[in-house]
Amino acid sequence: MEHAEIVIGRGRQSDHVLIQVRGRMHPGSTDYWDGNWLISPIHVQVGGFTARIDAGLRVEELRDFRVALERIHADVRGSASLSSMENWIELTVECHPTGSLSISGAVADHPGKRNILHFAIESLDQTDIPPLVDALVAVEERFPILGHR
Repeated sequence: MEHAEIVIGRGRQSDHVLIQVRGRMHPGSTDYWDGNWLISPIHVQVGGFTARIDAGLRVEELRDFRVALERIHADVRGSASLSSMENWIELTVECHPTGSLSISGAVADHPGKRNILHFAIESLDQTDIPPLVDALVAVEERFPILGHR
């Protein structure tokens, strides 16, 4: 199965965060707690910095991010956050009344360690939200939430 990609930014030629969803971390699990972990390495390219993190995100973290992005796109205000349970990534997309976006975040190379890259991505606007939402929907379709809390 080909992996899914989520690009936060305007593509790989400019500042961006790339999340590659490669599959379920525990493919045989059907319960909520183990079944919803995704193998999802994160690549960050901002300014002169690059980071590659072998992260694990959860399906519901990506879903919650998508729902919040849809809300700020409709309201043209507010913020949407992607916050991973194990602190791999903290990312906030803030939509201003003018339609411009501010993106700030941090990635850690290992949960509990002190190596953290803080970053900001600029020059984006509300038109950058729909492709991001589409990518998140594609991940949800390929990897639906399993089990019940």
